[in-house]
Amino acid sequence: MMNRNNSFRSLAFAGLGVSAIACADSAGPDQRHPPPIPGIHVLQLETYDRSGQAVHPDPASTPLSWGGSATQLVATPYPGGDATKENPSLYSGASLTEWAVPGGVINPIARPADGYLSDPDEVYNPETGEIWIYYRHVNFSNDILLIRASEPKGWSAPTLVVSAPNHEIVSPTVVRRAAADWLMWAVNSGSSGCVSQSTTVELRNSADGIHWSSPTAVDLHEDGVFPWHIDVEWIPSRNEFWAVYNVKVPGSCTTSELHFAASPDGLHWTPAVGPVLRRGSVDAFADIVYRASLLYDAQRDMITLFYSGARYVNGAYDWRVATELISRADLFDRLTTAPPLGGASPSQTRPLTNADAP
Repeated sequence: MMNRNNSFRSLAFAGLGVSAIACADSAGPDQRHPPPIPGIHVLQLETYDRSGQAVHPDPASTPLSWGGSATQLVATPYPGGDATKENPSLYSGASLTEWAVPGGVINPIARPADGYLSDPDEVYNPETGEIWIYYRHVNFSNDILLIRASEPKGWSAPTLVVSAPNHEIVSPTVVRRAAADWLMWAVNSGSSGCVSQSTTVELRNSADGIHWSSPTAVDLHEDGVFPWHIDVEWIPSRNEFWAVYNVKVPGSCTTSELHFAASPDGLHWTPAVGPVLRRGSVDAFADIVYRASLLYDAQRDMITLFYSGARYVNGAYDWRVATELISRADLFDRLTTAPPLGGASPSQTRPLTNADAP
């Protein structure tokens, strides 16, 4: 098991030492109410259910010929935990904080015949000029489906690419490094899912993004906490993978922190010392920090983070998406600041279960 006692040497945090962090059931006031982060902007998304609530944001950089915007964002509405609305929806970015439904698109861009859809992850494929969106269909199993489009309003029928028993493929995240080099990570939480005592991150490989190998467990581990929803990006200018993931404690997926790790090969990972984000860093995430994702601009050495999370209001969770633009140096400074021993506790409001966790 890898803990946080490693230095990052040739990885993203070269030369910076780290120290171990344990997780406990309680936390002090400084952990329950972290200082606000003024650079985080809560997005006003036009969801098809009119709630504005959403989760699972994932971006893709595209040429302007794909819909007239350099960045596309997929997310799933989740009003008050209503999984029937949890369907992939598309937005184009005019700026860091301005996102709109592309012209001619009617969200959601995919609907289930039964069960629900969740955990979308999108990749731009330059060989075909298409965006490929992978998402998870949950009913009696976890089926990973793929839809493709060469323009915002032209989505294909879904193709089944991977399947496993329920809760064994959570939050698939796909990287395309070359035409014949595709990688997919996902979280295996066993039959217990949300309330599992632990999770394992697994890696699959593909030569075409459609046909995938059997999974191999990777060594993304920390002491006392476990990845729940993960996003991985390949950073060619630094020759390494970056991962952001919210962490669960045994028996709960009401996640309190978002963590970061780096890897030279996708199998061996080194987690950062401090969290990317804790619940309470903005009011919209007062109780939960959930799935996140990132884009890296190597020319400007800037990172755009997309967050999701919730606060408990009037007997239900209110789910929102937010974004933050930060320099790599500033983010890595944040990541090398260890919180007090004990970590962040789960929210004291109603815990999430397999029935209502997105």
